[in-house]
Amino acid sequence: MTLTGSERGRAAPVAVVGLACTPFVPEHDAVLDELVYDVVSRALGEAALRKQDIGLTVTASMDIYDGRSISSGLTNSASGGYLQDSYRLESDSGTAILAAAEAISSGDVEVAVAVGVYNPESTSRGAQRRAFLEQISNLAFDPHFARPVGLTAEATYALHTAWALEHDVEITELADIAAVEINKSVGHFRSVRRDRVTGADVLSADPANGALTELMLPAHGTGAVAVVLASPARAARLQGRNAVITGFGRGTGGYVHGTEWLTDVGASTRHAAATAYRNAGITTPAEEIDLLEFTAPTASMYRPLLGALGLDGLAADRINRWGSTAGIYPGLANGAVRLADALDRLDEAEAQTTAVVHSVDTVTGAVALDSTVLVVQGV
Repeated sequence: MTLTGSERGRAAPVAVVGLACTPFVPEHDAVLDELVYDVVSRALGEAALRKQDIGLTVTASMDIYDGRSISSGLTNSASGGYLQDSYRLESDSGTAILAAAEAISSGDVEVAVAVGVYNPESTSRGAQRRAFLEQISNLAFDPHFARPVGLTAEATYALHTAWALEHDVEITELADIAAVEINKSVGHFRSVRRDRVTGADVLSADPANGALTELMLPAHGTGAVAVVLASPARAARLQGRNAVITGFGRGTGGYVHGTEWLTDVGASTRHAAATAYRNAGITTPAEEIDLLEFTAPTASMYRPLLGALGLDGLAADRINRWGSTAGIYPGLANGAVRLADALDRLDEAEAQTTAVVHSVDTVTGAVALDSTVLVVQGV
């Protein structure tokens, strides 16, 4: 019997049948719809599907990055959404994947496409480009209370790092965490970082904000990712990926007027993970989960987010095989890239291996941290 919707609190499984990424570079010399068309056409081709097979497309992008109003009007046709059900989310692509999976799990559609695209329209480079992205981050904060004091994503990361340093964490420990993650990424085809480093190198890198250096921040890059999802019944008739999403969850963190975002940065991740595990029927995450690809924007958030996922006891070689955001952080496309990392690992693992994919929307940094968690199983 084919399940639609949920049964006893468990989500109906959703198959991943196609996935494609562009290369990740500091900036693509391409229009947004060119990037989207490239990945969607290749992801559909991997599953031997055509545009008319798509029941829903969900795109993760943001007008202010794209440099035009209603920018989804440009990418909608490229994503297969023309004359189809489609919408855009101004959030991380993990949210787009979750929304597409929910539509299939509920029985509304058989095939859905989730797209994440990130290629900010700016002529700035280097430090000026970072300042441009920080200005966009500042605009996302409350205009009356938070924006005048200069809050940005990096400022919240610096505040959280300062808070961690006052609560039994040493700066050398954070530098070592960052170095380990960077070194994992060196040599990986999706990474934009090329050189191995030590903890001392991390500490001596160019200052970023407060105690943070540039090597403690995510490695920004640009690109696009498309994920094609299908119901198990439809997937049985398709070629392509051999993985199933068995659970998914989402949570949003506290706002700037509270203190949760500073003192309990893992709150939204904990909520998202609890929902995803319940949907997947997982009761003891530390025993039932084999692999993890998760997003820690700074080293000070690494252990709190790992603990929020209930996986702080997982062996180090099972966590972030390619360094996660230390190797590549493609903005709103991050959630889909983390899923791509997990699928690559599942391709090499035994059947029934279970992975968790975690992502966060970092437009406002640690504040209002929007977190998604997917439970993915190889088949």
